Amino acid sequence: MRDSRFLSVAIEEGEDGAALVHSLGVPGCVAHGESPQAALEAFPEILSDWLTFLESVGHRVPDADEELEVAVDEWVMSGAAVGDGESDVCFEHDLTPLTDAEIVAGLRILGDLRGRLLRALRALPRGELQSLPTGEVGLRRVLDELARAQWWTLTRLGASPLADIPDHPIGRLDTAMALVVQQFTGMVRADPERVIELDDEVWTARKVLRRLLWLEWSLGDLALATLVDRVAS
Repeated sequence: MRDSRFLSVAIEEGEDGAALVHSLGVPGCVAHGESPQAALEAFPEILSDWLTFLESVGHRVPDADEELEVAVDEWVMSGAAVGDGESDVCFEHDLTPLTDAEIVAGLRILGDLRGRLLRALRALPRGELQSLPTGEVGLRRVLDELARAQWWTLTRLGASPLADIPDHPIGRLDTAMALVVQQFTGMVRADPERVIELDDEVWTARKVLRRLLWLEWSLGDLALATLVDRVAS
């Protein structure tokens, strides 16, 4: 008989009926669907991909003999364009301050995801990445969007926007990640209960961390897929 464990998730449902299923136990693990049921049905595959990655870089994951049962702990209506993959909800779970252990674990996973991407980027011929046009709907644009989205998300915690932005895509990514580490080891640890409301949206450190992990996973995967297509062509 297999042991079972409940995995808590929260559903964000948009006015268009589309939904996002956010894992509360594996921050950054998010499934999208045209309805809550469709998102829930898509969730196990996304979770499996996450757990496979986490195990591959040395993180502890549930034993293969354990059966994971999804438990919906929160279900919130969102004003965001959820059908387009947007999100604006702050769950009750997000109001719980992050512990030091959660900060360390979250930053480590961000680093592991970024490392996966950088290894692939540094395999490109010297100078090729820098020569890509910034307006191209392709690799350079995805990388720039990842760095920009990280900076913007950190401003939701009160971080100041950067005045000087590196020209090289990897420099942009490195600078953004350094700012993430600085904010979470400094500002967040100093004031873990901080809650900020900006443009009618509530932000906490836990919400920002799960959004950063989601960005790194989704845009990182898109960049890797674009790299594969580029090599194939």
